[in-house]
Amino acid sequence: MSINFIFMRIIYIFIKALLALVLVWPNFSFAGNVTMPSSLVADTSTFVTLSDSGTTPSISGYTGTLLVSVTASDGNIKVTTTTNLKRASGYCGYSSDSDDEPTDCSGNSLTEIGFRGTQDDINTALATLAFKGDGTTGSPTVTLSVTPAGSLYNSANGHYYKVVNHGSSITWSAAKTAAEASTFNGLSGYLASITSSSENTFIDEKAGVNAWLGGTDRDSEGCWKWSGGPDDGKIFTVGNDADNTTSGGCTVDTGYTVYEKPFGAGEFGWNSNEPNDAGGEDRLHIKTDGTWNDYSNTQNVQYYVIEYGGIEGETATTTGLTTLTISSIEASGSTHQAFDDKQLAGMVEAQTESVKRWMFNSTNSVMGRMEQYRRTGLNNGLKFSDFKLALANNDGNQSIEDRLKKHYINEYSKAGLDSQGLTKDNVENFISGLPLTKYLKNEFSMEPKNWAVWSNGLISTGGIDLSVGELGRRSASEGFTIGADLNLTENSLFGFALRDETENVKISTDGSKFDSDNLNISFYNTWKPKNDNFIDTFLSFGETTQVTSRVVDVANNTKVAGELKSQQIYGAVKYNFAKNFKNITFSNYSSLNFSYVMFDKYSETGASNLKLSFDDRDLESTSLNFGTVVSSDLNFINSRLFPYLKIEFNEDLTENSTLKASYLSSSSNQYTTDIGKSFSSMVGMETGFDWNFNNGWDLTTTINRIDKNGIGHQNYLKFNAVRIF
Repeated sequence: MSINFIFMRIIYIFIKALLALVLVWPNFSFAGNVTMPSSLVADTSTFVTLSDSGTTPSISGYTGTLLVSVTASDGNIKVTTTTNLKRASGYCGYSSDSDDEPTDCSGNSLTEIGFRGTQDDINTALATLAFKGDGTTGSPTVTLSVTPAGSLYNSANGHYYKVVNHGSSITWSAAKTAAEASTFNGLSGYLASITSSSENTFIDEKAGVNAWLGGTDRDSEGCWKWSGGPDDGKIFTVGNDADNTTSGGCTVDTGYTVYEKPFGAGEFGWNSNEPNDAGGEDRLHIKTDGTWNDYSNTQNVQYYVIEYGGIEGETATTTGLTTLTISSIEASGSTHQAFDDKQLAGMVEAQTESVKRWMFNSTNSVMGRMEQYRRTGLNNGLKFSDFKLALANNDGNQSIEDRLKKHYINEYSKAGLDSQGLTKDNVENFISGLPLTKYLKNEFSMEPKNWAVWSNGLISTGGIDLSVGELGRRSASEGFTIGADLNLTENSLFGFALRDETENVKISTDGSKFDSDNLNISFYNTWKPKNDNFIDTFLSFGETTQVTSRVVDVANNTKVAGELKSQQIYGAVKYNFAKNFKNITFSNYSSLNFSYVMFDKYSETGASNLKLSFDDRDLESTSLNFGTVVSSDLNFINSRLFPYLKIEFNEDLTENSTLKASYLSSSSNQYTTDIGKSFSSMVGMETGFDWNFNNGWDLTTTINRIDKNGIGHQNYLKFNAVRIF
């Protein structure tokens, strides 16, 4: 094979490829984008601008003159700015294209608007696009489409149409030939085939003239077929009077039985007594009233309708289409439900679970103090203790050491207290001045010098993915408890505690979140009615403030804010019974935890019509706990070691809490949701030791894990350092 032959072959292939590219070039075009809000709340009283949702309708990536159409399935739409736009045939009452401004697109009773213009001018108009509900059942939709000018776009089937004015009479055959020689937007043309009532209405409203369609019975009298396009050869009518489905071997194809019988004027299909084959009529045209008639090939018709789309293998090269679902809250029988919003559903469930988690942490803090007391038997002296670090899906961006040092060690260590001039005597004077202390002293002769002061600190980073609804959440908290207790008798310990805790909760990754501040006072008692048996009681009064930030439009990060306050009364009764085997103690226990939470009503603020007002509500919660603690007492020369292992089961018996809310823009419709519990049971395991030294130091280390019914877990590492002054 010669080099010249190879070279010529390469040239031939190159030219062939170039020709192919040229031939298909019309099928390549730019790609554009259409932006619409993801949701909108409207009513029947006034027009709501779509941009009020936080997302402004717009198009991008297009050049040249464009046709934009907006259709509402129900309700009314309009634009209030039409500067520099041009009229489009078939839209806003205009029968033909014109360079005049489409001012009638600003009417108050339109279900469809359309106009021509450049991208920039169209976006100026779309910024004023508004919707008003008409009370129709369901959730209306607004569909925005953009195509090159020169066609009509039917969003129902994705096809394009041209109504061609020949200027003089044109035969059906010539119209068919012209239509099939036409292309638009990368699609081949054909005389229109109408296959639905909505398509018939679309063509009638856009054309409004006598025009040829693609139907004919020229091959077999009374056997009407579509000629050309994706429905080529499909039989849609049998019989000259359209009252048969089968005749002379001609049978209506499936899906076309709608044409079996004659239709009255103005209805979809044949006009009365048509087709009648008067004078050998075998071509289909649509009349000005939208009904059909049969004509001969040469009768006086100067318009024809070209349809593009539906042919296998063809795809439009330039199209933009986006649909917005309106939550028309005033519509009678509307299916809109505010709590279908995932961000909202996740927020309200997380708010409830945050309060329950706060009460759980507070209860465990105090119960843990009573357990420690029973293990060690120590209560005398002034103590500052218990630094607790929660390791829950640890976030590496958090500096645990720095936060622990900043918030707890520096502030509450012996050195930190000394630097503030806080000594044992000062603390005793402070406790002496408390109303509770004065009451106990007067009534029960309890001296403050006999009180032991303790503290409990908690840092939690990362949180737990609780899988609320379809959105998980992450939490991070910091809490600190300071308490004081004393022995009422040899068999009874009484105390009180103050706890402050903050928490940050993130709802998914879209930006919804809330910050929670919690404060409470608790009273507790452990009583030994007989050897190796104890009864613990605990009662707390708390208050929580949750500052919320909720995303209502994810695409544009539009948010609304709120502040929810709640008050809590909660407590626990715990029965402990122990068995000793030499130096090993088995402590079994069961407890009943209860709570009553009162959530205040509140309203959201922000630049969105999706702001909600929430009613007040109550939440009653009950849980049962069962557990076992195995501990030992080991004596050394200068110290005693108390290692232990604890296993605990918790069953949440909480009933659903009903929350009611309404949009601030329309308080007439109220929405409800039942907030259930995210988990029903928990299993906890804890191990560690208490190490008491003769020099006054007590050290405690604990490792704890809690599993919540297979949906998440949390690990704790606890270090407790006690110095007896």
